[in-house]
Amino acid sequence: MQGTEQNRGTKNYKTSSPEIGKSENFTGDRSVVLSKKQLKKIRKNPLISGLYITDIGFYPNAKHHYRKRILGIKEHILIYCIDGYGTIKIGETEHQLEPNTFFVIHADNAHSYWASQKDPWSIYWLHFGGERSSFFTEHFSKVNWIKQSSKSRIDDRILQFNELLTALESGFSKENINYANLSLNGLLASFFYVETYRAVKGFSVTNPVDQAIIFMQKNINSTIKIADISQHVKLSESHLNKIFRNKTGTSPMDYFINLKMQEAIRLLTNQSLKIKEVAYRLGYSDQYYFTRIFTKHIGSSPGSFSKMNMHR
Repeated sequence: MQGTEQNRGTKNYKTSSPEIGKSENFTGDRSVVLSKKQLKKIRKNPLISGLYITDIGFYPNAKHHYRKRILGIKEHILIYCIDGYGTIKIGETEHQLEPNTFFVIHADNAHSYWASQKDPWSIYWLHFGGERSSFFTEHFSKVNWIKQSSKSRIDDRILQFNELLTALESGFSKENINYANLSLNGLLASFFYVETYRAVKGFSVTNPVDQAIIFMQKNINSTIKIADISQHVKLSESHLNKIFRNKTGTSPMDYFINLKMQEAIRLLTNQSLKIKEVAYRLGYSDQYYFTRIFTKHIGSSPGSFSKMNMHR
């Protein structure tokens, strides 16, 4: 009987394995694959041979994404889901990924994976090898959660991923390859040592400002007022405004609106959604009001932003 690993989320968009699918070329995708010649040089370079990248990429809204490797590959595969849902199958067990989860497929393991048909995943992924890669196996072959909070540093991790991609996209010079592979150490540490990665940033869940930010993040799709936030952190509105502005340089409500606009940018960039749908997802019943807010905070209308992004 086929086994299934259940996740802690409330949604379940698990779908059966497709017979065929689309493995690459998604709108807005990025990917770099190093050649055999380049990898041969890397494996001879003592500076980076212990831990190195062979492939890396980003697939946004990866509809119909499907891969099946009967014999596996020689490197480990890390898949980091930032949006949507997908399934990874190892042997007879299926593991569902959802936002803020990652999974590492062990080298040489037969596997397949695919995006949900209803809500396809957006994923960062990389293939990595080297002698030191085997030291992380306790984190392999299971769904790993990155709990979202004000100290999660999710944006920092995504920035690291994008920096590695940019370095390799800029050309396969010795400097670029060395930089990307040395940076891989820090990227993997952000996944495998999450608590330390969070702690060094200096956030505190007991700090009322951080508590307020967590509350905002959890209610990004809702309409909340300063009274709701102050009640949550058990402070008066005036006192919360004061300490929040001292720490962030802005008011709680402006901060919340900025969070919403950053989420709007992500939705407009990574998904094929209409402006009305993005507004609705963020708790705005009036599309035109949402457009005014977006234009004020971002500097261009949602429509103009989407058109510019299409030509990048």
